[in-house]
Amino acid sequence: MTAPALSERDLAVLRSFARRIDPSDAGAHNNLGVLYYQKGLVEDAIAAFTRALELDPKMQVAQRNLEIAYHDTGYYDRRVAQLRERLRQAPDDREARWELGRAYAILGAHAEAVGEFEQLLAQKADDVASIIQLGLAEKNRGRPEAATEWFLRGVELDPESTVVHFYLGEIYYNRGLNAEAFAALERAVELNPDNANAHYLMAFVLGDMGRHQDARAASKRAIQLNPPLARAQTNLSLERYNAERRSQERRQRLAPEPQVVEGNELAHYNLGLAFRQKGYYNEALREYRLALERGEDRRLTLQAMAELHLLKHDFAAALELYDTLLREVPDSPKLWNERGVVLHQAGRTDEALASYRHALEVDGKYALAWNNLGVGQAHDADGDAAIESFRTALRLQSAFSAARLNLALLLYQLRRFQLALEAYRQVLSSEPNSAPAWNGVGLVLVELKRFQDARNAFVRAVEADPEHAGAHYNLSFTLSNLGDFDGALRATKRALELDPYYVSQKFALTIDLQYEKATIGIAPEISADVTAESIGEDFNFDQRLLDNIFQELAPPA
Repeated sequence: MTAPALSERDLAVLRSFARRIDPSDAGAHNNLGVLYYQKGLVEDAIAAFTRALELDPKMQVAQRNLEIAYHDTGYYDRRVAQLRERLRQAPDDREARWELGRAYAILGAHAEAVGEFEQLLAQKADDVASIIQLGLAEKNRGRPEAATEWFLRGVELDPESTVVHFYLGEIYYNRGLNAEAFAALERAVELNPDNANAHYLMAFVLGDMGRHQDARAASKRAIQLNPPLARAQTNLSLERYNAERRSQERRQRLAPEPQVVEGNELAHYNLGLAFRQKGYYNEALREYRLALERGEDRRLTLQAMAELHLLKHDFAAALELYDTLLREVPDSPKLWNERGVVLHQAGRTDEALASYRHALEVDGKYALAWNNLGVGQAHDADGDAAIESFRTALRLQSAFSAARLNLALLLYQLRRFQLALEAYRQVLSSEPNSAPAWNGVGLVLVELKRFQDARNAFVRAVEADPEHAGAHYNLSFTLSNLGDFDGALRATKRALELDPYYVSQKFALTIDLQYEKATIGIAPEISADVTAESIGEDFNFDQRLLDNIFQELAPPA
């Protein structure tokens, strides 16, 4: 990403948002990071995503956004090299070592993070902040007992810290020690009655203890202190995928599907699912391993573990499990497709394409794999083949809107703007309130420098889905181009109030998980922006199509 070409005034306005948002709202910090990233302010974006994760370590979308901002811009490698050089010259530079440890921890290099924070602790034995980071790193690499020891040490050193008591309560809860968790959280609330996170986690603990009335009271208090807790926090940028499948019954026979299980036959499996739904992935994996040890349904459990590793972006572990399952069920297009998604996200595009093709050899009518094959071909710059794959998916399932939106985005990136508009219009003909389609129409019109009409398109997107953060952002940028800076400010502020993810125009891989039927955006940039040469007034376009678009966009009389 190139450096931002912004005036000092624009920079000041953008950076002023950091002072205006709710400092305790992780979602607002994440969305602010998206805004900064789009404007080319990579360091500001990284700071915002980092703050979001400090407030909510389980916010998977902020984690992914941070990975994109770090890796796809090359910032991570440069910054780590700079910090290592600083430490080579000045081993006692605590600020540099702290930043290096945090960078490792946030991006999942927990062993390296532990090494840095242990060195900080060796220099200053009563550094509670480093002790907390050590506890978090140990927890995140699947060592809850070690994490507990660190948090207990933190409590000994700073018994008046509500933060340490909260983390101690959380790790006890992760380990299923509800009585100990309640005691620690109760102390955290005593030390700071306004600790919303402690109240919120206490509600879960009380619920597990059967004290449902107290749990409701704790949850209510948490939401009073931090209203964003009332909103469902989506762990990934996922959209529901509910299209019918011609081969559904066959795939249900070949691969595990969810079912309601009563009694204790799958006790550890179900406990793993409960942890998974709460975002406690390491604890879920522990329960799945116990399920295997206790003889619970092996294939069902392995499938759940593979999906969980996929969600965690632990690609090596996920791939190993999918390969194991495919040795047992080699004719499951579902498993071949998900294996391809793992490889695709790991950057092994050629192998992913082979896996998608294997799925299609098993079931040539598996539309999800045709869509994913098209995404892989698009990333390989094989535009014609990608177009044909998307069209095949659409021939199989004409209502497969994710594939049609992918086709429209590819046509947009290939600068075939008329065909892109036609594809978006086809989505709108069956889904007139499709916010992504209206958003896509607006993006095309922005490229054509038809800002007034683009504004109307983004307004339609916002009307169709008032919580579509991407449409609010795009509306704000378009209003800025039209000189309506007050309107742009209102649109951006509204975007920052929304759910903690920005659904931008990106290619979508389609998967069919056991409990999350979803699409996963895998565009290499958060915004999926396309660098384009200046076009506009002299662009030859079918005026009839534009007239029809403009008629659709015209505000009601």
